[in-house]
Amino acid sequence: MKLRTTVLTALLLMLPAIRAVADDDPESYHIRAITFTGDTIEGYLRFNLKTGLKNMFSKSGTIHQYIHVADSPEKGSESQRYSASQVREYRYLEPTEDFPEGAVVVSERINSPVPFKPNSNVRGFAEELDRRDCGSILKWNVWESTGGRNSVSRIVPAIGVKFKGARAAYGIKINGRVSLALLLNYLKKAHPEFRQKLIDYYMKGDDAKGHWNELKDNPSTILLVYEEFIKDHDPISDPEENKDLKELTEGKKDKKNHTTEEPTPDEPAE
Repeated sequence: MKLRTTVLTALLLMLPAIRAVADDDPESYHIRAITFTGDTIEGYLRFNLKTGLKNMFSKSGTIHQYIHVADSPEKGSESQRYSASQVREYRYLEPTEDFPEGAVVVSERINSPVPFKPNSNVRGFAEELDRRDCGSILKWNVWESTGGRNSVSRIVPAIGVKFKGARAAYGIKINGRVSLALLLNYLKKAHPEFRQKLIDYYMKGDDAKGHWNELKDNPSTILLVYEEFIKDHDPISDPEENKDLKELTEGKKDKKNHTTEEPTPDEPAE
């Protein structure tokens, strides 16, 4: 039973976007990627067991750190694995109702807390739901425990915010429930004044309940709060923000981590 669960988890983690799984049309997983060194890659996301297992056994286990891209949707076409340290972002070329210009997936540092290290983070891929000058709203997966005597861990969606100037993206809505605990813990040192603003706005003010419900319905509203705040205050300025960016843009981190593979024949997504 445990083996079946492990294999199923690996399969679920193979592609960072479920839309590519549900549609038989090859164009639904046709993408164009931009690397940190400025190169453009166009191809088709592909199911690949090795890449799926690398995602599964990565630091977080749920945050995608690798994608597999084929030259064409044809069986036997050459393919290549790319890491979140190589690809800055990629866009689906087929538009959808929610994303008329194509859904975008970005490489970002994402909070992945571990015991005694609540601000631990990893670089991985996350779907971008909104982008503004002051930050972005992202979506990724996390583990969640059901609790109780027969507790079960499961993969659930997380929506988070990456404020411009912040070290990483922090979850604010996990499996449909709003939680600001990790974000507020980070801001305790990163920006105490903005932390207090969020507490007053979402937890203590006269309209706190309404603001909380707004955040639940539309996570982008927290960007508007930050946007208004920095008109009269200094923005977050964490020296750890994008600390690896110089290495990534120069391509040094790729070589160090040996994430590049020679193109190999593979099976197309089915």
